[in-house]
Amino acid sequence: MSPTDAIDPLQTHFEVLRLDENATLVRRQIEEEYEKRVRQHVQRLAKLDAASEEAETVRARIAQLNAAKAVLLPRKSRQEYADLLRRLRTAERDLAEATGKRTAGKSKEGSAVLILHLRQQIERVREELQRVHGEQYRRHANDHLGEAAPEAADDDLAAEDTGARRRVARAGERAAALAALAARPLVKRSQSVGRG
Repeated sequence: MSPTDAIDPLQTHFEVLRLDENATLVRRQIEEEYEKRVRQHVQRLAKLDAASEEAETVRARIAQLNAAKAVLLPRKSRQEYADLLRRLRTAERDLAEATGKRTAGKSKEGSAVLILHLRQQIERVREELQRVHGEQYRRHANDHLGEAAPEAADDDLAAEDTGARRRVARAGERAAALAALAARPLVKRSQSVGRG
């Protein structure tokens, strides 16, 4: 894919780095493929006008490469990502089998419902994959510069929005009572000075 082509948000991280998703990968392979590809794009970006459309596309491609490296390097995140892809591949295979049986004249009662269900399942997984890719592209857009992503400060807010909770130790009774007291709104008392 040339730098001027628009990026495909459904392109997997394995495809971005041109790695086989079914092969056993080691860190060195992932790092070598990343370095080989990102170097070309960074060099190209240095030659372009920063405000041009092509520069924006190259930056998007670099963000895609950064996200692929960040997700595939740690074994745990690579496994979670592979599980998401496995769900998609399984649903696609099931749909192909169901439509193949139907066209072969062996349709059963309710197979249209099954096909509809499988298509919806594929769409849900694709939407999830696209959402995950978008978040990762934003988070890792500047990794090649050695900078934190600009939204890094907002990660705590994003975690709360997605329903993630922080671990909090339980407070004792006295601490809980003090916290409840501190949470109360302040009451302003008027001082009436009696005349006379």
